[in-house]
Amino acid sequence: MRNFFTIILCLLGVQWVSAQVEQISPLQYNPKLYFSRVANMPPQGHSLRYLVDSGYTVVTADTLHLPFVDDFSVDRTPNYLWRSQHITASYYNVISGCLSPEGFNTVQGAFITSPSWSYRWDFTHQIVDSFPQSPITFTYFGNGTNGCFSGTPQILLYWPAYSRYPDWDSTTGYPIDSVVVGTPDTITFAPLVNLATSQPGTLWFDDYAYINNTYPINPPTIGVATLDGLNQYGLPYNNSSTSTYGTADYLTSNPIDISSLTEADSVYLSFFFEAQGNGDYPDITDSLVVEFRDAAGAWNIMWADTGYSYQPWVPDSFAQVLIKVPSYSTAGYPYFDPSFHTFQFRFRNVGSLFGNDNHWHIDYVKLDKNRSSTDSVLRDIAFVYPFPTILKNFTQEPADQFIYPDDLSDSINILIHNLNPIALTNPPATDLNKSAAEVYPTPGTIAGNAITFNAGPNNYAQVIPSVEYHIPTVTTDSFVINSQAFISTNDVLQLNDTIRHTQTFGSVLAYDDGSAEKAYGLTGLDLKKFAYEFNLNRPDTLVAFQIMFAQVEGYVGDLVFNFQAWDSIKLRDYTYLDTPIFSLINQKPYYVDSANGFATYVLDSAIVIPKHFYFGWAQTDERRLQIGYDVNSTLGWKHMFVYTEAIWDSSTVGTPGSPMIRLILDSAYFGRSSISAGVTDLIKDNTQLDVFPNPTNGRAHLQANFSYNSLQVSIYNDLGQLVKYLPVVNNELDISEFNNGIYMVTAVNPQTGKTYHSKIVKASF
Repeated sequence: MRNFFTIILCLLGVQWVSAQVEQISPLQYNPKLYFSRVANMPPQGHSLRYLVDSGYTVVTADTLHLPFVDDFSVDRTPNYLWRSQHITASYYNVISGCLSPEGFNTVQGAFITSPSWSYRWDFTHQIVDSFPQSPITFTYFGNGTNGCFSGTPQILLYWPAYSRYPDWDSTTGYPIDSVVVGTPDTITFAPLVNLATSQPGTLWFDDYAYINNTYPINPPTIGVATLDGLNQYGLPYNNSSTSTYGTADYLTSNPIDISSLTEADSVYLSFFFEAQGNGDYPDITDSLVVEFRDAAGAWNIMWADTGYSYQPWVPDSFAQVLIKVPSYSTAGYPYFDPSFHTFQFRFRNVGSLFGNDNHWHIDYVKLDKNRSSTDSVLRDIAFVYPFPTILKNFTQEPADQFIYPDDLSDSINILIHNLNPIALTNPPATDLNKSAAEVYPTPGTIAGNAITFNAGPNNYAQVIPSVEYHIPTVTTDSFVINSQAFISTNDVLQLNDTIRHTQTFGSVLAYDDGSAEKAYGLTGLDLKKFAYEFNLNRPDTLVAFQIMFAQVEGYVGDLVFNFQAWDSIKLRDYTYLDTPIFSLINQKPYYVDSANGFATYVLDSAIVIPKHFYFGWAQTDERRLQIGYDVNSTLGWKHMFVYTEAIWDSSTVGTPGSPMIRLILDSAYFGRSSISAGVTDLIKDNTQLDVFPNPTNGRAHLQANFSYNSLQVSIYNDLGQLVKYLPVVNNELDISEFNNGIYMVTAVNPQTGKTYHSKIVKASF
């Protein structure tokens, strides 16, 4: 009966969706990962066994010790470029007994131990010529399956197997018959084996899981590892078809020393998991799997859970799992074999390989001894979500639009979990410190206070920026404020006791937080329009805008549409004819632009915009344009309007969130001009700032076609966070301490007050 109702509900759901002009759906890729990693993408593919990466690299990792604990409040997976930059040796044509069990890329060939020859017919002399074949050098590490590559290899010489040809056709030059010489050996070998070291300070061997704090809903502590259908570069494992299916992500621990343990030590692995969260729910055919690796190198399934046949059945909370690590005598798993000194476990998910689908979120992984099947207690007080924006109406606001204290939020609730059971009956008194400081252009404290609260299971600490923050009068075109909250605890994990937020007031006006969890778009026949409402404090000038285009279930790179802006729209009025104040016609989606996935459109001429303003697009193509949709910030949700069937109306999207469309405003330009004077063509300003070499591994130089004595340089990461401020720069930058990635450079000429922008890529060579 339940299946019958499920079918009916699904049919009704399909009918409902087909009638809607608006749709919310999972993403096909992860823009944040893609644009930060894909530029340096090595060959794709990943190993099915520990120690072997991409089928040809053996990684030597530091052995860990109990307890093993990770709550993913920081990323403890390796840097995706580390191994390629830390190869210690390379061997060719490797023979070893561990190749097949460990998942190396191997080939087979027929070889002999004595010199071999090749033959061809000499048409001139009508005879057979013979030529010696060169021997092939093999590197032999022994036939054992354990301790591979731990000893000094032997060098072996083999020759390709060959045949003699007693009879030849003198006309064609082809042999008529052949005789195999000797008895060739069939040899399985790896053409290439690299030896590399793992990155110090990591807990995990691979980096396929996405460490984040935007996809989970109410996790035990801040940060999770998300398993989905995307690889470490944020791209689908296999997008050749929407039905591609199989094992997608792995999250594999580094080796853990258990050499001194026995079954009496009672070792258990525990973790929390959640299906879907802010992503896509796993289907009934999908699964999350936990596996242990035994002394023979085989992975054994110890626990698994399946997905769901209907979205409303997906639990809305994290569940905890405890798994006992069995002894050598239990079920034949040799985990405490005296010859087996290290242990590994891994998570993997089975599901769609087509895109950012079928999400599983893992939190608070703990492996330790002296535990039991009921040892679910975690004595930890921790934050649950990142520090949000301190603004009331936007996530980012231009400095010239900001009004203090009106635009600051009246209330920010910060969730804190106490996972200790005593929180129910005897919540401990806990100190919370809140602070904020201006870091640019004039460093100084603008807020700071401490409170004490009784830490129950769920606690909401309140920050009131409109009251607690004391921001001086803004006299510059940009400024930066850092906020922080800190819990004073004696926890084992203290990284989850502090959250920070950087609020940049520059030229960007945004409702979203920069991370897309879903995609938004319009579908259906005839003319459709989307309008995003922006309420400004004063008229301004629009010089550019940014869109995060999101690839979903189908290619729409050839979809033609028009960007439009309106100073007003009228709802539910069939007689109303809107008139755009701006149009950019015959556009197509643009997927690659900046480090955070936003495509930036700079206007040929800046346009003056009123205080009340709408920006969006119009299309007649029935396919979805597919815009990133941020479900963690709902500030834009009430400002969404749709034109369909010849009428404007409010959006009916039921999932709160914000389409990822941003405006770039230049109020300074508006102050230098008047509306009656018209709009200046910005392309006529040919002054520019270049950075070279670009990419760079550390040092770079500035080159400009305008005169200056020095520049004030600010460098921002792909999240828009200020990572370095240099008040005086002549012509050299040093970013050697930065992680690899793309950074935005903003330079101000103190003599003229003009601002210049450029982009720099940090890459290790």
